[in-house]
Amino acid sequence: MRVSQKIRDDAVDYSLGAIKYICEEIGPRESGMPNERKAQEWLKSQLLDNQWADEAEIEDFTVSRHGLVGFTKIVSVLLVIAAAMQFVALLVAEAALACHIVTVVLAAISLLITIMEFLLYKPFIDPLLPKTTSGNVYAKYKSSGETRRRIVFSGHCDSAYEWTLMKIKPAFMIVTIVFCVVGVLASVALCILNIVRGEMSWWSLLVTSLFIPFYILLFFFCNFKVVVPGANDNLTGVLASVAVLKCLKESGIRFEHTEVDLVLTGSEEAGLRGAFAWAKKHRDEILSSDVETVFIGLETLRDWDYLNIYNRDLTGTIAHDAGAVKLLDKASAACGRPLKHFSVFFGASDAAAITKSGLRATCLAGMDPTPADYYHNVKDTADNMDRKTFSLGVDIAIEAAEIFDREGAPE
Repeated sequence: MRVSQKIRDDAVDYSLGAIKYICEEIGPRESGMPNERKAQEWLKSQLLDNQWADEAEIEDFTVSRHGLVGFTKIVSVLLVIAAAMQFVALLVAEAALACHIVTVVLAAISLLITIMEFLLYKPFIDPLLPKTTSGNVYAKYKSSGETRRRIVFSGHCDSAYEWTLMKIKPAFMIVTIVFCVVGVLASVALCILNIVRGEMSWWSLLVTSLFIPFYILLFFFCNFKVVVPGANDNLTGVLASVAVLKCLKESGIRFEHTEVDLVLTGSEEAGLRGAFAWAKKHRDEILSSDVETVFIGLETLRDWDYLNIYNRDLTGTIAHDAGAVKLLDKASAACGRPLKHFSVFFGASDAAAITKSGLRATCLAGMDPTPADYYHNVKDTADNMDRKTFSLGVDIAIEAAEIFDREGAPE
């Protein structure tokens, strides 16, 4: 590695201090709200004032910040109404058929919303929700000659709403979700059975009613009034990206043919909206040029034993670019710790939005997937970071940039 250990250590010191400053002086950063923008403006000024980037701007986009997790409250209400219809069906025989149909329709709508918003990260209900303006910081450290390659590092600046059920106990949240899904499927099956039989049975009502407490718990899945500090998730990814440019600039390294860019996204916690907006704005430009481009998402560099290269994303439904994955394979091996491949089996990273847009991407992340006890709650503070894991993440990112400059990304 061409960057000295001292410069890397200084960059880590700066980064951890910057995370502490953002968490304590700016505070939690709700997607598309003022604190997110304040953090981005501060980061932009740091990049420009210190000349770590040649240019940096904030690219605005519109977001419905409650879209991703707000579905839980909508679905909760729909499912309680669906369950209530079965009580009416038993008490009013003449209305039984209509009640069964309403239950099935509401259950189907609930499943559709859940799949589209939470599993596929589609802005399905977003048009019905209030809008705000969010943005992405797009910074460039240009090549000294003709640009033939471009590597983009990224982390998200916003922090999550507290997931109340997760705060109680991660297993409690998982059990609630599982029982909600089972309840929906069971209710639909029983409604169809009752329609075929032409009568409503008391035991089908009993089975349906058993799941109502879980539908109600779903309403309290998250708390829109509490936004977490987000030190690890994902200021570690943001400042690790900044550290790459800081190290290159302060080492006097400027690649002749490789541009190093940063995308510090907004509204990742609202459903990867910033990454999707960046890809939409720049995709055609990237694909139509001869500049080989690869995107490296950096996410939650906290848990040493779980630092992995993510070759699958979006609840395991998409595969990241094999060449981008191999680039991180080489970089981690060069740093003395070859990393395993892993999948985001529940949720997604910004890299998923880039891959779905047809660009080459992968993700480097270090978080206990069980999940970690600080995940999306108020424990995610600046005094709950891990320097060792963060430092390795920075080293791998710098090494990836150097390898990419020499060799490009494998096909």
